[in-house]
Amino acid sequence: MQAKDIMTRNVITATPRMNVRNAALLMRANDISGLPIIDDDGKVCGMLTEGDLMRRFGNNCASAVNGTLKHEDQHGLNAYIQMYGWSVGEAMSHDVISVTPDTDVGRIGGLMLSHKIKRVPVINDHRLVGIVSRSDLLNLIIDAPVQNVAIGDDALRLAIRTRLVTDLGIGSDRVDVTVKDGQVEVRGNLDSDIQRQAIRILVENIRGVGGYVDRTIVSPSNVVSFSATPDDGR
Repeated sequence: MQAKDIMTRNVITATPRMNVRNAALLMRANDISGLPIIDDDGKVCGMLTEGDLMRRFGNNCASAVNGTLKHEDQHGLNAYIQMYGWSVGEAMSHDVISVTPDTDVGRIGGLMLSHKIKRVPVINDHRLVGIVSRSDLLNLIIDAPVQNVAIGDDALRLAIRTRLVTDLGIGSDRVDVTVKDGQVEVRGNLDSDIQRQAIRILVENIRGVGGYVDRTIVSPSNVVSFSATPDDGR
C-alpha cells in the first residue's frame, strides 16, 4: 500500500504571511495538529505544528526565568526569531520531510519514527497533493482484516504450519501443531522466548482459532537473564 491509497487529499494549509494566532485558530477549528505552509509559487516551504507553538511558549518561559536564550550565533538568532516572531513564516519549521504518492506506507512509518514527526506531506511535481498522518497509519491497523483460512481443523493446522515456515522460518522438525475443535496446541523445542511469543501472535491472527495452548519448551542454554530495571514511567 502506498501514500496515495491512504492520504488525506483536501489538506488545510497556511501561508508564510499568516499570523501565528490565526494559524493556531485554524488548527483548532479543523481539529488538526499541523499545517503545511505553501509559498507564492504553490510549493511547500515549511510546516507549522502544535509542537512548534508549544516549544515556542516553553522556550519563552525558560529563557525569561533562567536566561537560557542565546542569540550570539546564527542558530541562536534563528531560534529567537522562531520563538518571538508572529508570522507563520517566522515560527514554522523549514526542514520538511515529504514523500511522493508512490511511497510505501512502511517507509512513511519509518520516517515518522526516525524524525519524530506526526505527519508527512505528499508532494508530486513540486505540488502538495495530500498528507499522511499517524492516524492514517493507525486506521490501517484498525481496518486490517484477520487472516482468512478455510473452515475446519485440518485447514487450520495446514495454515498454521505453512505460516510458521513462511513467516517465522520454523518448520515441522522444530514444532508440532495439532488442532481439535478450533483449539490449537503447539509442541516443540525453541531457541528463545521471543520465538514463543511470535508463534502465539501468529496463531491468534488466524481466523477460526478458538484457543491456543503453548506446550513449547525453550532450551535452557538459550535463555538469557535480564536484570530488573526501574520503571521510568514511559
